[in-house]
Amino acid sequence: MRVLVIVHGFPPRATGGAELYAHSHAHALQRYYGDEVLVFTRDEDASRPEYDVRTESRGGLRVASVNNTFRQTRSFEETYRNEAITDIASRIIDDFKPDVAHIHHLTCLSTTIVRALAERGIPRVVTLHDYWFLCHRGQLFDTSFRACDGPEPSRCHACVGAAGGATGAAFLGAIAVREIARRLPAEPARRLRQAATRLAGVTVRQANAERQASSRLAHMREVCREVTHFLAPSRFLRDRFVEFGIEPERITHAPYGSDPDLFRGIRRTASNRLRLGFLGSLMVSKAPDVLIEAVNRLPPGTATADFFGTHAAYHGDDSYRRKLEPLLNRSGVRALGGIPHNQVGEALASIDVLVVPSIWPENSPLVIQEAFLSGVPVIASRIGGIPEAIDENRNGLLFQAGDAEDLARNLTRLIDEPGLLSTLRDGIPRVRTIEEDVALARTFYAKTLETPPRRRLAAVVLNYRTPDDTLLAVRSILASRRPPDDVIVVDNDTVENAREALDSVRQRIRYLHTAANLGFPGGVNAGIREALAQGADRVLLVNSDVIVPPDCLARLDACLDAAPAAGIAGPLVLARADPREIASFGISYGAFGGRVRNRRVGDRVATLDRTASPTVDAVSGCLMLVDRRVFDTIGLFDEDYFFSFEDLDFCLRARRAGFATVLAGLATAYHEGGRSIGAASPRRLYFAARGHLLLARRTDPSASRLVHLRRAASIVMLNVAHAVRTPGGSLPARLGAVARGTRDYFAGRFGADA
Repeated sequence: MRVLVIVHGFPPRATGGAELYAHSHAHALQRYYGDEVLVFTRDEDASRPEYDVRTESRGGLRVASVNNTFRQTRSFEETYRNEAITDIASRIIDDFKPDVAHIHHLTCLSTTIVRALAERGIPRVVTLHDYWFLCHRGQLFDTSFRACDGPEPSRCHACVGAAGGATGAAFLGAIAVREIARRLPAEPARRLRQAATRLAGVTVRQANAERQASSRLAHMREVCREVTHFLAPSRFLRDRFVEFGIEPERITHAPYGSDPDLFRGIRRTASNRLRLGFLGSLMVSKAPDVLIEAVNRLPPGTATADFFGTHAAYHGDDSYRRKLEPLLNRSGVRALGGIPHNQVGEALASIDVLVVPSIWPENSPLVIQEAFLSGVPVIASRIGGIPEAIDENRNGLLFQAGDAEDLARNLTRLIDEPGLLSTLRDGIPRVRTIEEDVALARTFYAKTLETPPRRRLAAVVLNYRTPDDTLLAVRSILASRRPPDDVIVVDNDTVENAREALDSVRQRIRYLHTAANLGFPGGVNAGIREALAQGADRVLLVNSDVIVPPDCLARLDACLDAAPAAGIAGPLVLARADPREIASFGISYGAFGGRVRNRRVGDRVATLDRTASPTVDAVSGCLMLVDRRVFDTIGLFDEDYFFSFEDLDFCLRARRAGFATVLAGLATAYHEGGRSIGAASPRRLYFAARGHLLLARRTDPSASRLVHLRRAASIVMLNVAHAVRTPGGSLPARLGAVARGTRDYFAGRFGADA
C-alpha cells in the first residue's frame, strides 16, 4: 500500500508529541507491513527560500518538506489556508499517487490539502492530536491562560488576536519586522518583535477579528466534512468533535500506541527521597510551576523534582518564562534541559513518579504511556483525556488541575503511606504497542478503499450558433480532474454548425443534432435523454459560453454526496469578462411579488465566504449538476419556457418533490452570458417577461385569481423597470418586447418567439 503521511513537523527537526507519534507510526507501516510511505511536512528555515521543497531520507523514510516561515503571508486566512502550499502538495500527490493519506496535523501547512486529496478520490484518515480544527491555538486554552469551552466566534476573536484583526498592511509590516530582526543580534531582535507585537495589539480591529474567527470556524467545518474518517486517541477528544458536528460513525476512539523497544533494558536507580519528574515543554499550558509549588509545600528534603524540557512561548507570549525561571532555582528543583527522545527512557528510570500538571484539556499525553513502559506511576491533572489513561489508586493518582495544594496532598500520600508507590507500580497496565496501533489504522485504510461502484457522470453541452465557445467549454470539461464518463454536445439548430469545430475532440464526445432550434429546455432535454439512456447517475448541464475549471465537477459531485437531501448543485458563477465579479451565487425567488434575484450579483468575490454550501431556491442553468433521481421523479425541463426561467422552474419543482438545491461555494464556473441570443437583444426581454409570468403561475397554481393578478402586475412592473435600465436597442423596442411577452403569456402562446 502507498501511504502519504502529512504532518506539520517531522523529527529530527521537530520533536513534539504529534510529530514523534507520526514518525513512529510511519516507520511501523514500513517495518511491519512493507508499505511504501512518503511523508509531507513543513520546515521552518529562514535561510531557505519560502516554499522551497526538499526531498530527502530521514531515518529510512522518504520525506518531502516545504519551507514555510510565513514571510509571504498576507492575511490571517493564509495562516491556515495556503493555496501555494496546496499546489505543492498537489504535485507531490500526483507524483506519488498514494492509495490513502494519513493526516496528523495541518497547522503551518494548508487545510485545502484535504480537498486536493478528495478531488483525486484518495481516502483521508485523520488522527486528532489536539483541537486545532476547533481552536486557532489548538489547545482550547485562551489568552488569559484558562481552559476554554469553545468553539464560538464571539469568544474566539480574542485568541485570533492581532493576526485576525490585522489589515493587509499590518501583515506587510510584520514581514518587514521579521526581515529586520533576522539581521539583528538576538536581544535587539527580541525587543523589536515584542514592540511590534504590542503595536499590533493596539491596532487590532475587533470586528475584523470576529469576522475572521467566524470565517475560520465555518471553513474548518467544511474541511472536516471532507475527511473520510477520524481517529481520536481519547474519548474526551472524540466527544468534543462529535459536539462540533462530526458524525459519530465517522470518528473512532483509537488510543495511541508506543514503541516498547525504546524502553527495554533500562536499569532503575534507587533513592531515599521521593524523586518526581516532569517531561515536556516548560510552557504555561503544561503548568510546571504547579509542581514546583506543590514540592515547596512538602517537608524539606523529602522530595526532589527534575524538569526535562526547554522553555516555550505560548503563541508568541513568553511572559510565563519570567514567572517560571526563579521557581526553577528553588531547593530540590533541577532544570535539566531538553533531551533527545531516545533518552526519555533513561530520564524516566531516574525518577519514581512522573507528574503531568497540565491545565489545558490534554488529549492523551504520550508521556504517560512512556512512563508506564518504564515502570513509572503517574500523578496527573484531572482534565481532558488524562483521567482515561490513569486508573486512580491503581497505577497513578489524579488531582485538580492547577491546584498545587491538591497535588501536594497526593505527593504527601506517597511519602507517608508505606507501600503505596509499590502498589502503583504493580498496577501499571500493559501499554498498547505501535504495531497494534498501525494494524487498527490499516483496517480503516482498507475500509476507506472499499468504495461503492463508481458513479457514472455525463455532461450535456448545448450549442446554438457558438461553435468556438462550445469547443472551449468541451475542452474545459474534458480537462476536469474527475472527467465525466460521457460528454454529449447538442447542436440545437437547423444546420450543423458545431460538428466541424469539434473535430479535434470528436473521439471523446457524443454529437447530437436536433435539426431545429428547440430552445434551451428542448435542447438540453435531448441531451439529458441520451445521458440517461447511457446509464448516467448524474448529469452536468453546461451552456456553451461557460468555462469549467478542473476542480468544478468534482466539487459539485462531492457537494451532492455531502447533502443526501439535495438533488441539484450549482457553482459560484463568475463573469468571464471580470473574474473578480460575481455573476450568481444561486438564485432566490420571492413568491409574494414574484421577485427573482441572482444572489450577490455584481459583488467582488473577495468579499464572499465560500466555505459554506447553502441551500438556495435555484442555481443558474448555465451550469448545474442534477442527480438522476430528480429526473426520474419530476421529469425534464418544461419546454414551454423556450428561453429563460426554465432553470428556476426546474429547481422549484424539484424542491416541491423533496429535493433541495445547494450552492457549492468552492466550485467555480466562468460565464460570459448572452452569446447565443445577444446580450443586448430585446428578444431577451420578451422571453423574460413571458417566462417570469409563466413561472409565477406554475409555482403557485392554486392561487386565487386576485392573487394571481396582483402578482402578475408586480412582475410586469419589474420587467418594465428592467427594460428601462437595460442597454441595447431603443427604449420603445425594449418596452415593446416586454409588452409582447406579457400579451403572449395571457394568450397562452409559448415555445419559440411568436
